[in-house]
Amino acid sequence: MRAFLLFAAALSGILLAQDASVQDAPVRTYRQWVGGQEVGGASQETKTRSGVREVRNREWLSISRLGQEIRQEVDQTARRAPDGAMTFTWRLQLSKEPFEGRAEWSPSDPHALNLHPLNGAALRTQVPDGALLWPEDLDARLMEAARLRRPVKAVTYSFPVQQWSTLSLEPAGAVPLPGFPDAVRFTGQETQGASSAPVEVWISPTAGELRQKTELGGLAILMQRAELPPPEARAGDATGFFERTLQTLPPHPFQPWLQSLTLRAEGSPPSLPEDAQQTRLPDGRWRLSQAAPPSLAEAAQLPVTGLPAAEEARYLAPSPLVPFRDPAFDGLLRRMALPPGLPRWEVAKRVTSFVFDWITDKDFTVGFASALEVCRNPRGDCTEHGVLAVALLRRLGVPARGVTGWVGLGETLGLHFWVEVKLKDRWVPVDPTFDQAPASALRIKLGDTDLADLGSVGWEGAAQAFSGVRWIPEREGPTSWGKGIRIEGDQVTASDGSSLRLPGGRWDLRQGTLTLNGTWKVEAVSRPGQAQLKGNRRLAGARTFRQGWWDPASRLLWMDLGQGRWLRLDGVTETAAYHLLDQLMAPTRSS
Repeated sequence: MRAFLLFAAALSGILLAQDASVQDAPVRTYRQWVGGQEVGGASQETKTRSGVREVRNREWLSISRLGQEIRQEVDQTARRAPDGAMTFTWRLQLSKEPFEGRAEWSPSDPHALNLHPLNGAALRTQVPDGALLWPEDLDARLMEAARLRRPVKAVTYSFPVQQWSTLSLEPAGAVPLPGFPDAVRFTGQETQGASSAPVEVWISPTAGELRQKTELGGLAILMQRAELPPPEARAGDATGFFERTLQTLPPHPFQPWLQSLTLRAEGSPPSLPEDAQQTRLPDGRWRLSQAAPPSLAEAAQLPVTGLPAAEEARYLAPSPLVPFRDPAFDGLLRRMALPPGLPRWEVAKRVTSFVFDWITDKDFTVGFASALEVCRNPRGDCTEHGVLAVALLRRLGVPARGVTGWVGLGETLGLHFWVEVKLKDRWVPVDPTFDQAPASALRIKLGDTDLADLGSVGWEGAAQAFSGVRWIPEREGPTSWGKGIRIEGDQVTASDGSSLRLPGGRWDLRQGTLTLNGTWKVEAVSRPGQAQLKGNRRLAGARTFRQGWWDPASRLLWMDLGQGRWLRLDGVTETAAYHLLDQLMAPTRSS
């Protein structure tokens, strides 16, 4: 689970301003702070050679996430020929392999911008009336607004995320900054795609833009000229962005098995979509449900072959994020070795498990990798699992899309990315990060994406929505949270009807913690990855042949109960591990 921060790409249209003359200008540098911590900066270099004007913007960012460092870099160059024609090149580095592309604009066709992303089809986007493509045109407009103390509205284009941005500013008065006595402060709003954020901008009529403040997920973001003094540290600044997006949930031993639950929103709940898995209730409450099993008709539905229906075409299309037509995907398909004639749902389940197994390095340092990169380098977290799954599903004829939102994992609720597949007239969530098909119920969907470009992913909006609300679990099914568990002798039953029974065993439930025989803590978990099982001994019950993995150092036992259900028991000796594998009975509600 994690947030996806495209600070540099999202703000690249308005952070840099300079003299709009045709002379070469000194390289200007900026420094950036997030939550009071300096994390990166930016630079701009302008020159004219053989009549061609060139503006190069670079922005870099390095942030810590759960103790690991994530690096991002944007390098964008605009060139204008003497006849007014403009070309743009960009390189966005979020992982090992960058997102790159070029674009052209011609005064003979002023309302068209032609884009050529690497690993993607050429695009043609409509240029809105009054939009500013040339960076120095924006610089000039901002400086004029500061000189005249008047409002300014500017529409610009972010090439790395391929989205138009609108900046609306109102003058708030002269606010001199050290070394810049003519600085004017503006306040307003910047909107890019579905994401909107308040901004404060300080502009000098002679020196251009000096400072910009905004926020994301409740975290202050500051970019300012390197000549200005750094901001003063404040209490709470040591807490990073990702840590601030996490919320604590009350413990529940069978949380991944819950079929339905109710959450109450404290604060300002965001606007959420509704579907069979997510239903609005009165008083800021939402009912979350696991997707129903496929009907007979859905279970028999075959993948798309030939020309797709209009409503499914965008969810079967390749893009720079999911370029599944690349020959590299042929190798993964050979590894999967799917028999012919499988229906959509069976393909979805197999892809979900395959992606979980393929990405052996569950790495939090990857900013955002394309499915092609994950195909070549199996590392990453939820976004890398998601884009690879979508690419494989589409290659196999199953309409698929990405989902941004929040998921409950253990006692933590955090930002996450998963996948939905189309079955007849509904979308069913699957989660390759945890090998769940269908996905668990405790997840809040904010929106979905066809993964046509980076801007469609929507991490900034997810982070902003998360910052204004706290989610409180109130019910599981028809009972209060934590009250749906029954202990009857040597058997414990979860609210979904699943039972655990150990002949002669003693179960105890206190404050959401389930123990067995007063010694072993028992908890339902998602499937463990290879890193979690590293150093474990693989065991099997002598009578049941049930699989288990036991760690002699931590004395953790992972048990595969089948049907996607896993248990983790703490404090287990090797002798007890063999006993549990043979004696612990785990019938499901359908057994």
